[in-house]
Amino acid sequence: MNLMKISALVAGAFVCVMSAGSQLLAQEDVIAKRKAIMRANNDAVSKVFKKALEEKDFATIELKAKDIMNGMEQTPKLFPPGVTDAKSRAHPDIWTKTEDFKKRADNTRKVAESLSKAAAAKNESEVTMKMKELGSNREGACGDCHKFYRTDFRKDG
Repeated sequence: MNLMKISALVAGAFVCVMSAGSQLLAQEDVIAKRKAIMRANNDAVSKVFKKALEEKDFATIELKAKDIMNGMEQTPKLFPPGVTDAKSRAHPDIWTKTEDFKKRADNTRKVAESLSKAAAAKNESEVTMKMKELGSNREGACGDCHKFYRTDFRKDG
């Protein structure tokens, strides 16, 4: 084999390896983004909101609710077909019942939006009601999605 053919083969192999490597990095990036959003949402509903309400810190509630809104707008796009890893708790139904998954994410976004508006108005009773409606990992709008689309929360596995 001459030097030109060897160079072409090496270059072709390099392109294939780089392409596969960048795809893997892109998948890992998507998974990291969705995990970060879910962690931030969980921190807001399990820690921040309660303390902020006790302190009547409506600005923090409004800000965190807007963060949840933005995260929920991104969430469906962060589950492209088949992008998962061994540690993922995402149920395979996310990729087969896409429209339902999007609907549940959008519902959570809408509840977070109404919470944000209630906090902006400093309406304590409405904030309390919307916080409950938003819920947590296992209840409310958040839990409504998790019970179908997280393997560890489904009764059927």
